[in-house]
Amino acid sequence: MFKDLFQTYLLNFTYVILKAVFFAVACFLTWRLFDWLEKLDVRKEIAEKHNVGLAIMIASLFLGLAYVIGQM
Repeated sequence: MFKDLFQTYLLNFTYVILKAVFFAVACFLTWRLFDWLEKLDVRKEIAEKHNVGLAIMIASLFLGLAYVIGQM
């Protein structure tokens, strides 16, 4: 009984770690793709010019990505 429970917890923990790594890589690639496709400097727009609309758009992009990966 304890062995089965331990295996189940270990398997679930492995799935969570794999999803977290996959999410981190997907966020990095999404950020790079968005930065490449967008004609303006995204970091400069958000940090220096305080473009809240662009920051909300980036946040919604990452939240949507988190939702999709979470449903896997």
